[in-house]
Amino acid sequence: MSPRRTQAERSAGTTAELLAHATAAFGADGYDRVSIDVVAVAAGVTKGAIYHHFGGKRELFLAVYAAAHAHIAHRVTEAVTAADPGWPQLEAGTAEFLAAVAEPHPQRIVVVDGPRVLDRPTIRDIEERHAAGLLRRAFTRLREAGETTAGDDALRTRLVIGALCEAATTITESADPARALAVARAEVFHLLSGLRA
Repeated sequence: MSPRRTQAERSAGTTAELLAHATAAFGADGYDRVSIDVVAVAAGVTKGAIYHHFGGKRELFLAVYAAAHAHIAHRVTEAVTAADPGWPQLEAGTAEFLAAVAEPHPQRIVVVDGPRVLDRPTIRDIEERHAAGLLRRAFTRLREAGETTAGDDALRTRLVIGALCEAATTITESADPARALAVARAEVFHLLSGLRA
């Protein structure tokens, strides 16, 4: 017989389940078309349970947005780990980031709805904890290894994140997303090559 779960474990389980259902709903239908009621029904809980765990629709979306960034960062980390050390890791990480935000659910959550629903300081904080943090550390390692020109790693990170976000928007708005992804990846690689020692 399995031991009874603690209240904290039950609460964490409910939170995770709500997050999973909310991610699916926001990813498929977008922020404006998803209501607290829709997520509650999908998760098999009361609307009050969502308010208890998240506070409201915006807070629920914020948790979904942060989780999407964490998932993308995990994918980027795996791609970097699989690549040869040094510059190939930078290219592998940026390529995986673009591939991830080109997929429909992350695209809608991170590229389309995130900037509309959340304020810029909140978005920057989440970026810094995930993709931007990974990129800044990559630039620092490359500079210390003599693979990049001397410069400001923090500023370079913000500039490249800006380029990646613009590339993601271009992919989102394209009538041919696969071609737009390929072109965006090539252009980002070209921009990065200017920093190579």
